[in-house]
Amino acid sequence: MKVLLVTGRLAEAAVRDAVERVKGVEVDVRVLDYPVAALMTAKYVAEKLKGVRGYDYIVVPGMMFGDASIVERVTGVKTVKGSEDAYDIPLVLEAIRSGVELSPMESADRVIERMRLNDIRREMDEMEKNGNFAFDQEGLNIPLRPPPFRLFLELDVNWNEERVNEEVERVRSYVDVIVVGTPAGSEDQENVMRRIGKLRDMGVKVGIDSSSPKEIVAGVKAGAEFVFNMNEENIDSMEEVKDATVVIAPMQTTERAERCIEIAKAAKARGFRKLIVDPVLSPPLLGTFDSLQQYWRIRRELPDVPALMGVLNVTELIDADSHGVNALMASIAMELGVGNLLTMDKGRTKWSSWELRTATTMVSIAWKRKKPPKDLGVDLLILKDRRRGKEEPLPADRVVEIGEVEPNMDRGFVKIGIEGGKLAISYNRGERVKLLGKDPLSLGRALVRETPLDPEHSLYVGYELAKAEIAAQLDKTYVQDAPLFKVRRS
Repeated sequence: MKVLLVTGRLAEAAVRDAVERVKGVEVDVRVLDYPVAALMTAKYVAEKLKGVRGYDYIVVPGMMFGDASIVERVTGVKTVKGSEDAYDIPLVLEAIRSGVELSPMESADRVIERMRLNDIRREMDEMEKNGNFAFDQEGLNIPLRPPPFRLFLELDVNWNEERVNEEVERVRSYVDVIVVGTPAGSEDQENVMRRIGKLRDMGVKVGIDSSSPKEIVAGVKAGAEFVFNMNEENIDSMEEVKDATVVIAPMQTTERAERCIEIAKAAKARGFRKLIVDPVLSPPLLGTFDSLQQYWRIRRELPDVPALMGVLNVTELIDADSHGVNALMASIAMELGVGNLLTMDKGRTKWSSWELRTATTMVSIAWKRKKPPKDLGVDLLILKDRRRGKEEPLPADRVVEIGEVEPNMDRGFVKIGIEGGKLAISYNRGERVKLLGKDPLSLGRALVRETPLDPEHSLYVGYELAKAEIAAQLDKTYVQDAPLFKVRRS
């Protein structure tokens, strides 16, 4: 197979380095007289490749603008978009050689990623079908040991009904059970029944978490299928909830595994059949390691009872980005054989439900393939790269070091923000105009075509739009003229 790789001047070295790693494919590199490959258009490439013959495939830059079919019509050679990163060119060529149908519209990264995700879904479906389950709770199989995992999300007790509805809709595809909690000392049974009834009407499985046995009973009567928590103090008040799945979590702060075992045995003697044990995960520096040992003992001494771990006790109580913490806790849970995880999803741990679902998928696939959770096609690498690309010096005849330059702005002003998940620009030059959109480049182009911004002001707007886009993607607060990240390395 013979392939022509098209690139621009700046990427030439990286592309040729990547080609050196290609086996089994004859590759020629065509460097067009254009600095940045991502700024090429399909029409430009087609014009430059007129007369090209003798190839099985032409691979154009993955970030090229437009439909690569234009190139194919001009050359008569099958043309597809390659990867966005030159380092991945060997993967692209291997995909072509293996018969993967790449696209003239999308970069090869997207096509290959979809294929990997389809493979992962098949593996997850297989694990779901063949999992080691303890029992079924109204259609939801509870794992005795993972994989698969079940995720429980506890709602903030201070959220009003509107906020609860919004949050449940946001996370419902990531979690299996929504847990309704009540404030300490609460005895509002009617409120519990109303809240749980509304969630049931939304079609989600619900749990009740309360220190009040009366609220627990009311919650189960309203449709809650999971009870948090049975302990040494309230076990005598739980007779009416035997049909629910009951989570055992001791009040005692020492020898929690021993106390869990005692409560579980007592509950079984009373006729409870659907039990989950939780020896309670302690916060960082306040006994996390010791509590993990309690889980280890539970799995040894109660091999027929599933376990639950409240990973929120770690993610909520450490000032670190939650996605890395969730990935580590999912890995630990897998090794301990704990298949049920409880989390919260708010404030700086917002999106923990998605992070934990991704993390449990990642460690489940890794466990099945008997390898570390790395290079699987699913990951939580959000702020860092899997590998650092080589930083090539830019060509120059003269190099000028620039310090701080005082801005020279025009008389108009621009406000940039995020509204309803979209980027917003408000421009005022006598008349206030607001532009909304999701693509910062398109927004910026529309602005400079509609309003008389000078070059410096346009540069500033582009810089701030890029910040706003990143903030929107990460669900961070965007503040115009303020740094998006505070990185302190000194």
